[in-house]
Amino acid sequence: MACTEGLPEDAKPAWRARRNWLLGLTRAMLLTLPQRLVAQTDDAQPVMQTLTVGGGQLDLQFAPGFDARLRTEAIAWTRRSADAVVGYFGRFPVARVQLLMAPTEGSGVRGGVTYGEPELLVRVRVGRDTTRAQFLDDWIMVHEMIHLAIPRIPRSQNWLHEGLATYVESVARGRAGLVAPATVWREWAKAMPQGQPQAGDAGLDHTPTWGRTYWGGAMFCLFADVQMLTRSARRAGLQQALQGVLAAGGDYGVSWPVDRILATADAAVGQTTLTELYQRLKDSPEPAALDALWRDLGVAGNTLNDNAPLAAVRRAILS
Repeated sequence: MACTEGLPEDAKPAWRARRNWLLGLTRAMLLTLPQRLVAQTDDAQPVMQTLTVGGGQLDLQFAPGFDARLRTEAIAWTRRSADAVVGYFGRFPVARVQLLMAPTEGSGVRGGVTYGEPELLVRVRVGRDTTRAQFLDDWIMVHEMIHLAIPRIPRSQNWLHEGLATYVESVARGRAGLVAPATVWREWAKAMPQGQPQAGDAGLDHTPTWGRTYWGGAMFCLFADVQMLTRSARRAGLQQALQGVLAAGGDYGVSWPVDRILATADAAVGQTTLTELYQRLKDSPEPAALDALWRDLGVAGNTLNDNAPLAAVRRAILS
């Protein structure tokens, strides 16, 4: 499974044996929510809604506790998120997925989990007081939907799954106009240093810390994207590489070794960038030259320098 609720849930002991149990528990939870939640809404029964976006069918299941206003906002949020994902991949990643929405106290989207088996399922927790502005600002639904576009991989490479979702989420939302490009670059410059190797690091495949899993993986994606776009004179980057994986049947409904994912992605753009970078970083705690990268891309705080050497590559990533 892939997760945005704190530390990845697949880091828990015996996670494979518990997957189906967790899935059953999720569904049972939808029908056995505390009565105090049900009593506070005019909708005390589960509600079903189907959306068709980019060739994919999204079966929304609202647990008791979502009133009419919250459901309306959540449906718009789901469609908006799916449209951003379609804009990046060219279509929705899978033919059909279930989206289970469970209410919780307070406001805001509180996290999500994506399951690949026994069937494709995304579960998100939503505060009952979540406002339209909070839905507009959310990134979690896009993150979880991006997981659907990548095959399941061994646990030691979970950094690739979470890194891709972390990186592509920002790109997809930026391209869809849900967040300003300057904001994307500012947030990346602030957050990506969390992915740098620390003392005791043994490379991406052997260091399953939160920082290395999410932001180490995102750095891998950014450096690969920049290199692919540079090598191809901005004709093909990570987007086209991942579209190639999806076109080859590689989505979250199947399990592939990481070498197959990267080789398929590389072949889609006629390069070996991803495979080369993986071989270099999987067993080695090599720090990323982030300061030099920001300078070459023209990223300086809230300012974007269009005269920087790689300014055109920077624009290509979010255009």
